[in-house]
Amino acid sequence: MFEITEFTPLHQQNLISFLHFTQSHFLANKRWSDLVTRTKAASHIHEISAAELNNHIQGQSPSSSETAPVIIDVREGSELELGKIPHAISVPRGVLELRIEKIVNTDSNRPIILYCAGGLRSVMAAEALQRMGYDNEKIKSLNGGFEQWREEGYDIEC
Repeated sequence: MFEITEFTPLHQQNLISFLHFTQSHFLANKRWSDLVTRTKAASHIHEISAAELNNHIQGQSPSSSETAPVIIDVREGSELELGKIPHAISVPRGVLELRIEKIVNTDSNRPIILYCAGGLRSVMAAEALQRMGYDNEKIKSLNGGFEQWREEGYDIEC
């Protein structure tokens, strides 16, 4: 094993900076996932599996029915290069609150299914819609997000 004193002052500073960055990054990720977990529990965010979502959209176009789900992709534009879930409407998380009412009214009977890359941002988006007055029973977050959808082999639109 080596001691940090074996390094030059520049090496020591670089190592300290690296360790600080690594620790900060770990703590930030831990806090983010903790925040999502607490939000999910406190706001009673409902999740839907990829299989359940696929069953909802099989054989129907969501835009053709008053009760079909509105599927909203809250990923950023650069993430859309990987494709999207069929019939999904892209509304990046950063502008969701500004644009959602143009897509679906708060008094709509249509379920709203939100997804992101891994299922975390969509939980936060669902919580934001609840605060805006959307019915909690009609809002769902895709568990595992787009990655889970893709991993399970469901259709992807380019």
